[in-house]
Amino acid sequence: MGWPYQIFALDAAQKQARRQSLDRHAAYAQLSAFIPIALVGLYRLGVWLVRRASPHRSAYSAVPASPALKQRRRSVTGSGISLLRRIAWWLGDDVTFLGTNWGQRDQIIFGVGWTLWLVFLCVIGTGNDYLHLTKRFGIVALSQFPLQYLLALKSLNPIVFAFGSSHEQVNRWHRVLGWIIYILLLMHACLYLNFYIQEGILGERIVRLIPALGLASMVGMSLMNATALRVIRHYSYRVFFITHAVVAIMLPPAIFFHSHHGGRQYVVEALLVFLVDLVKRNFDKITAPATLELIPGTSLIKIVAGLPSQKISRFRKYPGMHVYLSVPAAARRSSVVSAAYLLFEFAFNPFTIASVDEETGDLTLVARRHKGPMTRTLGQFAEEGLNGAKIPLSIDGPYGCATWFPNLGGPDFDRVLLVAGGVGATFILPLYRLITIENPAARVQMVWAVRGAADATWPVTGAAENILDDENIQLFLTGNILANTSEVPRLSDESEAVELTTAGLTDASQIYKRPDLRKIVDDLFRQGMEERVAVLVCGPEEMARELRSSVGVWVKKGRSVWWHNESFAW
Repeated sequence: MGWPYQIFALDAAQKQARRQSLDRHAAYAQLSAFIPIALVGLYRLGVWLVRRASPHRSAYSAVPASPALKQRRRSVTGSGISLLRRIAWWLGDDVTFLGTNWGQRDQIIFGVGWTLWLVFLCVIGTGNDYLHLTKRFGIVALSQFPLQYLLALKSLNPIVFAFGSSHEQVNRWHRVLGWIIYILLLMHACLYLNFYIQEGILGERIVRLIPALGLASMVGMSLMNATALRVIRHYSYRVFFITHAVVAIMLPPAIFFHSHHGGRQYVVEALLVFLVDLVKRNFDKITAPATLELIPGTSLIKIVAGLPSQKISRFRKYPGMHVYLSVPAAARRSSVVSAAYLLFEFAFNPFTIASVDEETGDLTLVARRHKGPMTRTLGQFAEEGLNGAKIPLSIDGPYGCATWFPNLGGPDFDRVLLVAGGVGATFILPLYRLITIENPAARVQMVWAVRGAADATWPVTGAAENILDDENIQLFLTGNILANTSEVPRLSDESEAVELTTAGLTDASQIYKRPDLRKIVDDLFRQGMEERVAVLVCGPEEMARELRSSVGVWVKKGRSVWWHNESFAW
């Protein structure tokens, strides 16, 4: 069976019919994505309205060890729910092949399925018309542009609301759809280049504006996808981000003038979505005076920014949220025309809100110094600000999915396990405090692993309570306290080393080691087979992977687990 598509001329009526078919199938591709999202969003909105309209009633909650719960778990309905839990957990697992993490299983399955659906829409009804097939790949890819830009939004993101998620969580779908769009447009470009070659007009057409814009767009998208690879992002996240931002801004105008026959509405939609979100974020952004200090004996920087009184409530409302920090023009030390100055136009680093003082209006962040320009500059500010000088910093936020968290201290869960690694405690500790304040009787356990004792001093400073005195907080020092040094060389030696001895620790031998997450998880779940457990983690990728593996053993046994991994590893 040979290649079925042929190149032939069409009359005006046939071209019009082809144009209508192209527009129709592109609309199918876009609506097939937006209609399910809209239905989910309407359902969540309806549930929310019903709950607001209904009087608050305290639902009966059976005792975890009661025979009724055991009987319910063994029933047909209970077995079905347990199966769905195991499937959902399986879909959320990472897929590793040849030592490389290829993403979560649901990303791969959905990505392959959505690609096949879009390819089907590219092929169906094209007959043997080669140019119809070529144009269909292009316009179906363009129909996904508005969704692709929506998935990238931080502020006005309806998909986040529809699924009760956050920008960081939907961003992984942004990456999946980006590759799908790239594959479709690559097919469009290859088919058109083959057409030019077959007709002997490649040299003539490639220098014309419209084909040249299409070729330039493909080069830009190739650079964008190449720098989005995990190895490149880990090597230099700044290269990825700058490439991504520049191409994302330049791509819509280029494609708009390239697609002169159809599909421009999708490019306009995508550009409008991008600009509206940009305006909204700049309107909400706060430039506040901040004091920065180095935490002695560590590579940590404590940032305290004074917020306007009318803005403080939105930062305090939900513990566990984060902000994007940037250095405004007023705080930059380099020349306006220098590369270092322009670099900060693309530097927006996420930091979890460690605490908010409603009386003073102070927002506290804790950052670890790395080799990147942002934390390196913050470290320099901290060194220069030893006399208490304030530095203006721009704060964008707050963001995060803590808005959609269930009531962790309420009747929905019988036990809560919170695990933090290093500065991941800026996310975990506020949640722990919230749970214990709202429900002092809550069975909550917090595990915090740090390199050295000094890394655990930032929440103690200025606080009435001491985390060492809390029996529900397990602190593990994974390094040697006597040799606790920063990975990043200190910029000066003016700060004295902090003294935090093992006084008050019940068993020092249990402190100086890595936490045995498997044992901690097993001990927690053995308390009762019917107990509902919430597990939250924020820390290194290896820690989250180990914890998920340990929890997964119990999920496969049918246990009810609500899981959240707070990660910025995009």
